[in-house]
Amino acid sequence: MKIIETRESVTLQSGGYKLFGILHLPKNVKNPPVVFFCHGLAGNKIGKDRIYVEIAQRLAEIGIASFRLDCRGSGDSEGLFQDFLPEHFIEDVLAGLEYLKKNPLIDKNRIGIFARSFGGPIAIQAASRFKDIKSLVLWCPMFSGKQWIDQWQQMANQSIDPESAQELMRINGQQGSISFFEQFMKINIEEALAKLHSIPLLHIHGESDERVTLEHALDYERVRSSSKEKSQFLRLPNSDHDFSNYQEKQQAIEKTLEWFDTTLNHQEKIAAIKKS
Repeated sequence: MKIIETRESVTLQSGGYKLFGILHLPKNVKNPPVVFFCHGLAGNKIGKDRIYVEIAQRLAEIGIASFRLDCRGSGDSEGLFQDFLPEHFIEDVLAGLEYLKKNPLIDKNRIGIFARSFGGPIAIQAASRFKDIKSLVLWCPMFSGKQWIDQWQQMANQSIDPESAQELMRINGQQGSISFFEQFMKINIEEALAKLHSIPLLHIHGESDERVTLEHALDYERVRSSSKEKSQFLRLPNSDHDFSNYQEKQQAIEKTLEWFDTTLNHQEKIAAIKKS
């Protein structure tokens, strides 16, 4: 088997917690562009069915580096999920992006983000603060908390029993807190997304996704309708939140690779065409 990449373990500090990540570097490529992976709620740097590892390997094949990081309370990183708020995950993503910006092996002018689910709004808010992101790919990203407002009101009004409330706040076996979900329900990334009008964005969503419904995708499309840079919205008719349909998952992967190849690998060429 031909080795097309090297992998390095990376340890970062964020908010007093030790975070663990993996940096993929394509072989024989000097100062490659890089994609930062932003995992979902109570997820990790590997992803379901090792999807993030697969995408990182495929990116290395086309000369693009990847950085997969566990946010605090997730994966191998320190902390308990129940102790954190959404704003803490934004801090972790910013710490990861700063690491990439200062890494001499990476082209700091060609940093992209791949995010899915809850990682979508985290990535959008981090990118609006970081200001040096050159490309975005979002899979089934959350836009706001309105989909779950009825459930939240039941908990807030104590109209369901404590055991059921705890179950509603349990994500992938991880126990969330009232404080977390208070902030979660207030998420609305319209303003932050509007600030990213000059960044190309690919948005992929399954039409059979019940966990993050298609309404979120429509909100993204509405905000991006006036953006200066290209937006592309791909709807997969047979896909759920986890992209369980194998053929459509492969389609999403191929589209993601093509997008980053165009917007990161060939960014200078595109800029030259725009000026001509």
